[in-house]
Amino acid sequence: MACGLLLLNKPEGVRSTVCVAALRRALPGKQKVGHGGTLDSTAQGLLILLVGGATRASELVMGLQKTYDVEVRLGEERSTDDYSGEVCYSGPVPPDAGELAAGFLPSFLGTRLQVPPSVSAIHVNGVRAHTLSRSGKEPAIQPRPVRVTDIRILSGPEDTTLKLRIRCSRGTYVRSIVRDLGRRLGCGAHVSSLVRTATGLFRLGDALAFDELQRGSFSREERILPLSCLAAQYYGYSAEEETCRMLLAGKSAPLSAMSFLNPGISDPGKKAAVLCRDLFSFGNITASGFFEPKVNIPMEA
Repeated sequence: MACGLLLLNKPEGVRSTVCVAALRRALPGKQKVGHGGTLDSTAQGLLILLVGGATRASELVMGLQKTYDVEVRLGEERSTDDYSGEVCYSGPVPPDAGELAAGFLPSFLGTRLQVPPSVSAIHVNGVRAHTLSRSGKEPAIQPRPVRVTDIRILSGPEDTTLKLRIRCSRGTYVRSIVRDLGRRLGCGAHVSSLVRTATGLFRLGDALAFDELQRGSFSREERILPLSCLAAQYYGYSAEEETCRMLLAGKSAPLSAMSFLNPGISDPGKKAAVLCRDLFSFGNITASGFFEPKVNIPMEA
């Protein structure tokens, strides 16, 4: 049975659940398949699918920063904050929109409170916001903290179109950033195209095309990446068999018995990954110098 991650280039107009089902059909037997964070059907780009025991690592994949290239259409705010919604406001685009936008962008950096779109998967009193919105009710969505580490103009504006690149944390809605930018410009704005180009160190350029997934014309050995590729993105250690047995039993193990592997790509926050020959473990680093396992996943062949 396989255990690992498959990088997929999800096309616009295809739901993430359809991609999960397509991979499940392409694999032999009845194997678990999940994802490491969905993409809206109106968006395209990198979708990370998880196979076998790796489905238990979904939170770790979701915890990686995402990078998006977004095309912004100025002059209209829409009900969904992207091109699929109805126009709810329109205004003249300022002649100096590019300069104004460049001045506003730094205010989106860092940790900020953000109000998600009305048409989103956010729960409001136990009901999805998009369900309430599409039934004619206005969901009372509370702002929540998100983190943007980079936002810049790639080009424009050209013919009321501005292109941005945004790097952000889990839970950040690019549609909300665009909506709020349009309001600051006073003309309204919505997303006309959204592409996820990276999740952590995983890149869209390395992803499998969706039609290849549908045909099943890909090498599982080459395309399904081992969990060591995920471990490389976190503060990590390697351990020998005796330590591995301790972790599998749910016992803490001393860091002194492990070899340091890599610093990862972000602040470890007292968390780490440990790789054994047949085990991926993720957990906490204690003040007394021990690794406390929280998630153990056998790396099946």
